Amino acid sequence: MPAGGLAVDAMNSYDETTATIAADALGPYGLWWFEDVCDPHDFRTQRAVTARYAGPIAAGEPLFSAQDARLLAEYGGLRRDRDILLFDPAHCYGVSGFVRILHTMEEHGWPRTAFWPHGGHLFTLHVAAAFRLGGTEVNPFSFAPFGGLEDGATVENGHACFPDRPGIGFESRAALSTPLKTLR
Repeated sequence: MPAGGLAVDAMNSYDETTATIAADALGPYGLWWFEDVCDPHDFRTQRAVTARYAGPIAAGEPLFSAQDARLLAEYGGLRRDRDILLFDPAHCYGVSGFVRILHTMEEHGWPRTAFWPHGGHLFTLHVAAAFRLGGTEVNPFSFAPFGGLEDGATVENGHACFPDRPGIGFESRAALSTPLKTLR
């Protein structure tokens, strides 16, 4: 991770003109990555940005299938040596859909370390650990009450300890314990 670990998420908001302007402006900052630059199916713009932006590009968060992943791999212009894949396991039809995406991207030469699943909750942490991925987003302020790590968890130098208990981690969150118990 670069010093500061700052990433910029464009939230798929740029067209080709504004995307290249933003890429040129952000280039000197040495971002950890420039995320979701344009419409997820605007592969022409994606290629134009990766052709001029030397830093890592992160993409894939709003794509939900192996077919979408294949299109991104074949037409998005992403670079396997530095770019980041953000497919969200909860939105990819669950773990089985995520695994299909993982295998599709591996068939296109992508290493598992390029995967940083979007989601911001313990489920993505478990997916990242189970499949030995590069990392995952963890956000304590989004996706309430599921976001963040287990209660009492610490983060040191960008690394979190993996919970050592059965389940997917939601069980160790006070805000979720009552609702989970009522489902039994």
